Amino acid sequence: MIAGASIGNALEFYDFVIYGYFAKDIAATFFPGQTSTDKLLLTFATFGVSFLARPVGAFILGQLADQRGRKFTMILAVVLMTIGSALIALMPSRAAIGLIAPFGILVARLIQGFALGGEFGSATALMIEHSKGSESNAASWQGTSQNIAGLIGSGFAFLLSLMLAPEAFHGYGFRLAFGLGVLAGPVALVLRRRLEEAPAFLALKANPHPPSEAAEPTTLPGIAIAACLVAIGTAQTYLVLYLPTYAETQLHMAAGKALGSVVVLYIFTLALVPVRLAIAARFDRSANTLWMVLSCIAMMATGYPAFIALTHFPGAVMLFLIPMFFTVISLPYNSPLTGFMGRVFPIRHRGIGLSVGYSLGIALFGGFAPYINTWLVAHTDDSRAPGYYLAFTSIVTIAAIHFARARLPASAP
Repeated sequence: MIAGASIGNALEFYDFVIYGYFAKDIAATFFPGQTSTDKLLLTFATFGVSFLARPVGAFILGQLADQRGRKFTMILAVVLMTIGSALIALMPSRAAIGLIAPFGILVARLIQGFALGGEFGSATALMIEHSKGSESNAASWQGTSQNIAGLIGSGFAFLLSLMLAPEAFHGYGFRLAFGLGVLAGPVALVLRRRLEEAPAFLALKANPHPPSEAAEPTTLPGIAIAACLVAIGTAQTYLVLYLPTYAETQLHMAAGKALGSVVVLYIFTLALVPVRLAIAARFDRSANTLWMVLSCIAMMATGYPAFIALTHFPGAVMLFLIPMFFTVISLPYNSPLTGFMGRVFPIRHRGIGLSVGYSLGIALFGGFAPYINTWLVAHTDDSRAPGYYLAFTSIVTIAAIHFARARLPASAP
């Protein structure tokens, strides 16, 4: 169940990792612009615009998840994700077909964004509803699947940088990487066709209007809370995605060297999976959010100093140590986050609530994070400016934890 539910999240993150790592090459292949910065901004803008399709997909697919079932929506989402990846892998260059190329990349990203809008909510709902009493522990595998996908994505990109000549790596390396993602689509379909709906969801479908329905918390405030709960988490995640581009453009590091640091980081992160599961299990027993808040405060306080350290000691070692540091201090927040967020909603609205809330949060705070970071550096002339964004999103999440905690007892399944 966990493998089938989390593989879609892994496929999503793999595609985003590859898009971020090959941002400069995608920019040169598909996007117009007078300077490399102009092209890079267009590439990251397309990356961000696709996140605007997420709320649309979340609304439509989230309703399907609550009406037709989690499994049906999860299968549809992974089919659409695979189509989007195939379009990027096979799209001719701008030199070959003109402005149709960047438009085609935008369409592919919008298809992926639409699909991903319903992916997380339906898959997480299935995991939570199959795991009474250990919701956070089960749902924490969503984060672990991202780390596995990040390792595969960064590892494959790093391998390509070693195997291909520089002109080949920058010319078509991203196509090979997206092609690997396309091959994962059929595997996800096989796993998901074997899944079953949770008994609690089937019982709800048999009796859609129980007497307790009026006492359930309303969905719209929960959506706003969920969107803000993921603010610092998604900002931190996409900061790691942005770091190889930052290293190349600001620190003038070779692509292979930057990617090698990220590969080691993901290996380290996966070694922390037992700790992550233990923290999530502890949260299931206590529902104590104090450590989540302290974790957010630590990220808020150390964001800008971390970039100061990176600019003073540029190199692969520091490029590894900084995200490793954030990975460790964010564990008390990230480990229980997904299960905690899912319990903000009652079962009957969990599909659409999780889908829309998560998608809005990712769109607002994550999708445009690489663009915002690039813009901040360019317009403040301060290479440490991305630290400001981490501080801002930390404050947003701390407020959301407070409001989510008030809903938890009433919304627990």
